[in-house]
Order: sequence, then C-alpha cells, then structure tokens
Amino acid sequence: MPPEHPTLQVVTVQTGQRYPDLWVSRLAAMVGRNLSEAHRFIVYTDQPEPARFDGPSTKHQRLEVRDLQGGGLKGFFGKLKLFDQGLTGGDPFLYLDSTLVIRSNLAPLVELGRTSHSSVIGVRDWNYPILNSSVLWCRPDAHTQAVWQCWQQGRYPAAAFPGDQNFIFQVFSDHAPGALTYWPPGWVSSYKALRKLARRNPEAARRQLEDSSILKFHGRPKPNEVLHPWRHPRRTILRHPLQPQLWGYLGEELRRHWC
Repeated sequence: MPPEHPTLQVVTVQTGQRYPDLWVSRLAAMVGRNLSEAHRFIVYTDQPEPARFDGPSTKHQRLEVRDLQGGGLKGFFGKLKLFDQGLTGGDPFLYLDSTLVIRSNLAPLVELGRTSHSSVIGVRDWNYPILNSSVLWCRPDAHTQAVWQCWQQGRYPAAAFPGDQNFIFQVFSDHAPGALTYWPPGWVSSYKALRKLARRNPEAARRQLEDSSILKFHGRPKPNEVLHPWRHPRRTILRHPLQPQLWGYLGEELRRHWC
C-alpha cells in the first residue's frame, strides 16, 4: 500500500561564501532533533561536494547534496531556482534558511503545509507588507513555476528587486495573490523584533519566544555575533550601550539549540 504522503523533503540553499557550511550542518541537526518523521534534508548548492557537510545525526534523516544549477544566480536570488520543477520535482517541500534557530517541533508546520491548498506558505515580513522567504512550504504547481519563468524570461527588471522575496511576492501579487498565504503569527519570530520588545516588556518577549518554533536572524546580528558580543561590538554592544542584558540577548537559547 503506498504511503499517504511522499517522503518529506526539507531543503536549504547554500551558495557562495556568505555563510559558513557549518551553519548548514547545524540547520540539518536542528531539523533532525525537531522533526521525528523520516525525511530527506537536501542542500542545493553551487558547489555540490557531499563531504562539505556533516552527516545526519539521526537515523530518520537522510542528507543529500545537489547541484543548484542556478545559471549564475547570485546571493539570495539562488533561492528562485527552487521554483523550477525541473530541479525540485513535483513533491511539496519545506524550505529553511541557514540563518535560523529551530527551538521546537516542526511537525505543526508540516501538517499545515500538507492540509493547505496554498501554492506557497511563507512568513509575513516583520518590517514591510510583503513575504519573508526564510521559511516556506512550497507545493509545486503552475503558480510556483511562474516565479521561475518570470525570472528566466526577464518579465520584471531584476534591478528593481533587492532580494528574492520581493520578486516572489511581486509575481504572486500579479498572477495568483490567493495562492500565497502565511504561517500563523508567532510561529516564526524575528530575533531583532524580540530583542526590541524585550527592551520595553521582557515578559511579553518571553511569552512570544515560548510560542515560537523558529527564530529568524535577518540583518544583523547573526547567531555567532550574539554568542560573542565582545567580538562584534558594532552589532551588539553599541546597539544598546546602556542595556548589557541585551548584548547577548537569548545567548543561552542559542547555545541550547544552535551550537
């Protein structure tokens, strides 16, 4: 009897030298700890060398390293290739940035993705009224393929978009606005927004953290900077010179889940 669902795919993209390979290995380990279902953790990269990344630490995870075949896509825009079914196939997948800290069970995200009719579920951006593409559930179909086709065919001027999420949001807004939906509020939280909230209301920040499965480190600081604030004072200490409790905000949380 065939399985109810195809084997779950969790994917990430690693291109260039912007973030260390170690962060991808840590992401895979966090997924393994917080997702008990058997799954494939797939790294799409412009340097497909399997030995680059640590092997899975759990029996229910299988690590795969694949060529992104990005055709020269640089930086964040490499993620757009995931919207090409010629690369990813037709099965749904959960996409995760490597600049995340996973702190609790990912099963609710997978369940919502499987029961939703949306082509894409993403994060509602914390600063602008658009998509944040750090955590995506993608159900490959004509709407998702349109993202890659619009990019490949140059239907929009690339220079008009500062990042991949702006482009993805524009394509869906123009062609299929109802096919893009968002995770429930609080499931994916912004580290910067939490730290800002903690300045005013530490208890409210603590409650929001407890409701979050994932922390996103967009902009600066990144997790390594939080763990070593004195090595990166511009990103930590000088941002809050009179509030030392914020210099390494959530440092213990990161040591528990990310290291």
